[in-house]
Amino acid sequence: MDVEFSPPQPAERARKRRAINACTNCRTSKVKCDGVRPSCQRCLRNDVQCEYYEGVKDPIVLRIEGLEAEVHAISSEMDDIRTHVSNLEVDRSDSSATGLTTSRALTLLDPLPPITAPATAAFEASSSHSLHILRDQMLVGDHAVGKGLITWDQAALWFQSFFSGSHNFVPIFCSRTDTMESVSTRSAFLFDAIVGIGCRAEEGFNSPIFRRLQMRLREHLSHALIYSPSTPSLEDIQAITIMASYSENGFILLAIALRFAMNLGLSNAVEELLSRMSRRSSDTDANERELYRIARVWYGICNLELFFSLDGGKVPSITLRASSRRIRALVKHPESTAADVRLLSQIELNIIRSNAYNAIINHNGADALERETILRGTVNETTVELSLWVEEWAAIVSAESTSRTSPLALLNLQIQYEWAVITLHLKALSDSGIENIALMDEFQQDMVRTAKDAAARHLHHLLQASAPPSPNVSQPERLQRSRPTYLTTFKWAMDYVWAKCAFSVLLVLKLALLLRDPPAVLMSLFRDAHQVLEELKNITVGRISYFQILQVSIEKCEGALNDHIAQRNGSNNGGSIGLNDEMGGGEETQAEKDFEGYVPSEFVFEWDFPGLNLRHIPLGWQDLFTDLDNVL
Repeated sequence: MDVEFSPPQPAERARKRRAINACTNCRTSKVKCDGVRPSCQRCLRNDVQCEYYEGVKDPIVLRIEGLEAEVHAISSEMDDIRTHVSNLEVDRSDSSATGLTTSRALTLLDPLPPITAPATAAFEASSSHSLHILRDQMLVGDHAVGKGLITWDQAALWFQSFFSGSHNFVPIFCSRTDTMESVSTRSAFLFDAIVGIGCRAEEGFNSPIFRRLQMRLREHLSHALIYSPSTPSLEDIQAITIMASYSENGFILLAIALRFAMNLGLSNAVEELLSRMSRRSSDTDANERELYRIARVWYGICNLELFFSLDGGKVPSITLRASSRRIRALVKHPESTAADVRLLSQIELNIIRSNAYNAIINHNGADALERETILRGTVNETTVELSLWVEEWAAIVSAESTSRTSPLALLNLQIQYEWAVITLHLKALSDSGIENIALMDEFQQDMVRTAKDAAARHLHHLLQASAPPSPNVSQPERLQRSRPTYLTTFKWAMDYVWAKCAFSVLLVLKLALLLRDPPAVLMSLFRDAHQVLEELKNITVGRISYFQILQVSIEKCEGALNDHIAQRNGSNNGGSIGLNDEMGGGEETQAEKDFEGYVPSEFVFEWDFPGLNLRHIPLGWQDLFTDLDNVL
């Protein structure tokens, strides 16, 4: 293909480009513009928006303009602070008129209180750095009220709601010191987290305002992860821990909180606190009180990590070496509260559970006889430890708690104890690999019975009232006292607690049916389970899925129970059939099979609760030569 080239032309002289001063309207109409800003005369006469073409500026010019804007903003902020300080100095002389508002504002500007340096220099450096960064963030006021998402009245209501129940499930606060004024001036992130969970308890999980607050929390979290320094503040860690407790992504968020806590050196604060307590000869000072606050947060995060790991089917990310004496020493500290007693008791309980789980898991290399010996020893020894734990902590709670909090605290100990017994025996049983109760030896069958009895007591405690109704109180108060104490706290319960409740009810019904309990026992358990469901209908629920699991469990149990009782009444007039009796004559109905095979996906993929895979497939002598792989 031929290509034709044009001869080179002499270079033309470059013309000087004139600056564009006309607005876009005048340029389009090709008329003269006076270039007056913000609006030229022609645009004013025509009543149209006047816009000017802005050319692309040099990056260096843009950078300079940005710096000038930042300097101007900082200067304006400093002027506001100086004005604020002047007003505070005037108001200081009339504190009775200003009330708490003056004291709250003064906390923004007073020097930071000195905090003690624990055993490592890293803790001292990182803590001081984070607290100073936190003081800078106080001046922002970037919480939900400041943004106009909610009012102060709403925030006050939901803040109070949080400290009416949620602080027991996330025990990393002290209601004496973590007041609304204190938190709102220390951290917008923490303030919004507390208010958000209080809103969830009062307004419901699906309320639009709770959803908006959740979006705000995600913004706080993104800012803490991206823009904050490598070591965030203690309040950031508390806020992330709250989000982890009430989120379906709890494992991930809790891992973030734990990592930040380790970066901040919170565990070292525990050692320093115990050292100070052993040397103290007078009252506690501000440094020791701050150390106790830090130790509370550290143990609170560790406790949630152990709960989520032990019942979530994963290896704990931490290993606590704390002895019972060291843990119980903190109960006697002047800063200890009723929530701290609950927290410390759970820490000791989870250490016992963690040690037992490790012993069960780590014997896989042994032969069958040795493995059974180890299992027996672990289960029997842990059972004794758990009995001592509940007895000794019941005495501590009775001595340390007030008359108002003691009944609930004692009831919670019993519920935690029964849960530990259930999971211990079923965890050991699952390690044996046998799921058919009809093929188990006597020791294995005893573990199933023990777990079922503990689950029945657990169900009983769920429905237990704190005190019997008294004729000397009003009718509304009498009705309130007669309601199940523990279930009334589910208004503030995290998803993990809802999951435990739904699982325990389903478990006790299935095990009672598998163990061929008498019809009267089965009917009694069914009525109790139905009462739990009715009680929870009156409570604003969290993740509705666990409530639905409980409801479906009871519906399936009812069908299986009716068929089971009808079949047994027809075969032996309602008599009880023992576990070792001949059981090959009766066929399971479809309703029984459906109930026994009901295993919600949440208890497989979210939580690793043991025991729902158990079956009872009775074998007659003619079945001994069948393919056992298909039977199991």
